[in-house]
Amino acid sequence: MNIIIVDDEIIERKAMRKFIEESFTHIKVVGEAANGRLAIEQAKIHKPDIMFMDIHMPGIDGLEAIRQILQDLPKTKFIMVSAYNSFEYAKEAMKQGVKEYILKPSNKQETLEAIIRVEQEINQEKLQLNESIKLAKQHIITAIIQNEQTTDIETMYKNYFQNASMAFFQVFTQSKPVLITNLLKEKAPFPYIEKELGDKHAVLFITDKKSAHHVKADALTLARTMSQALPTSTTIGIGNPFAQLDKLSISYQQALLASAQLTKEANVSYGYPLTEENVEDGTLIKLEKSLVNEIQAGRLEQANDYFHLYYDYLSKETDEKNMIHILGEWGIRLKQSLESQGIKIRDIPILEAQTKQDFLKLIRQFCEKITLQKEGNDSITMAKHFIHAHYQESFSLEDVAAYVDLTPTYFTKLFKEQTKLTFIDYVTAYRIEKAKELLLQTKLSLKEIAYEVGYKDPNYFSRVFKKWTNRTPKQYRKPDGATTK
Repeated sequence: MNIIIVDDEIIERKAMRKFIEESFTHIKVVGEAANGRLAIEQAKIHKPDIMFMDIHMPGIDGLEAIRQILQDLPKTKFIMVSAYNSFEYAKEAMKQGVKEYILKPSNKQETLEAIIRVEQEINQEKLQLNESIKLAKQHIITAIIQNEQTTDIETMYKNYFQNASMAFFQVFTQSKPVLITNLLKEKAPFPYIEKELGDKHAVLFITDKKSAHHVKADALTLARTMSQALPTSTTIGIGNPFAQLDKLSISYQQALLASAQLTKEANVSYGYPLTEENVEDGTLIKLEKSLVNEIQAGRLEQANDYFHLYYDYLSKETDEKNMIHILGEWGIRLKQSLESQGIKIRDIPILEAQTKQDFLKLIRQFCEKITLQKEGNDSITMAKHFIHAHYQESFSLEDVAAYVDLTPTYFTKLFKEQTKLTFIDYVTAYRIEKAKELLLQTKLSLKEIAYEVGYKDPNYFSRVFKKWTNRTPKQYRKPDGATTK
């Protein structure tokens, strides 16, 4: 972090410089100025993070210097220094955004604390800015992938990538996102935006080169370099470069197609999509497999992407009527496969689908069913864990529903569907099983066991136990009428 000290008293400047540099290893005093005019010149040269600014100086005073500096360097922070404890000066300084005001002769500790506070403010602003940039870039890549570019997206793209001439996509599969992210930081020769897409990782690369031939060569070189450093199972599909923003979604589709065509058994694990002239019928099979994988994972956007590719490839092989027949058979196979995995989708009418939009609707219904069931399973698993951990305590259905963030009504229905038991029956069954263990494995009294499994009334516990086991707790502990001496 860089600091400039502005004060018309040379002794004050030198003293402040000395204790700042002695106190911080990461802060550098890059300049000094004896008046406002020199302060403005120094600021233009060094672009400091912080400036110590004396108020009363010959010529341009401190407040006017701040106004002029902020016009060119709005992010520079100021710490005002004055021999006068003037409220009016302080108030005017606050209007300029100055938050620290130190009286001369400056106290060393007070000065250091002021620097620390301003530095924290700068770091916080940087974090917020970085997060804002990150979100904006995610907005850009998402809009491009979904082919939903707007004027705002185009403006953001031009602002963040002012030297952009062409751009292209690469889609990585079968690799951990953190490995790709770390490797990109090390290997990528030009700016990029990355986005996780389920088990895939899409990266948009932006270059200032204007020759598509050269950019395609660069893309292959980068893919080869990345491939050598990633697991052997990783594939990298590459899309063609485009200069127009509204055509970059084509590059994404091409990269996605290439990633589906590539396999770990292939001679190379990276490349551009194969064309009709050099592709075998295996592409359709691979696209169908990728489409099914995305649906089974409940990833709607990625499933839609693969369906568009699958549909386009299928349309080159047959006429529309036969294509709908083929898609219908595919839908039936998929439905049977999902049902065999326990996904409840009997109410989805496969045979009614007659258009591309109908099949996209089916895919959405499949993904929604799978996602809901997965969420339900996760919620019920959490509920079971809660019951197992707290069965000795008193809790209600409403307590557990709130714990898993579901409404009591929906939780009741979901719990019965997943466990085949009501909530009360499940809790009771678990408590009775724990009671059985204590009866056979300990010498605790019936009253103590009742308390251990969450019943405050031993008589009620005995009635519940007999209802569930057809034996009283005493009979269960001493089978066949055995007695203890």
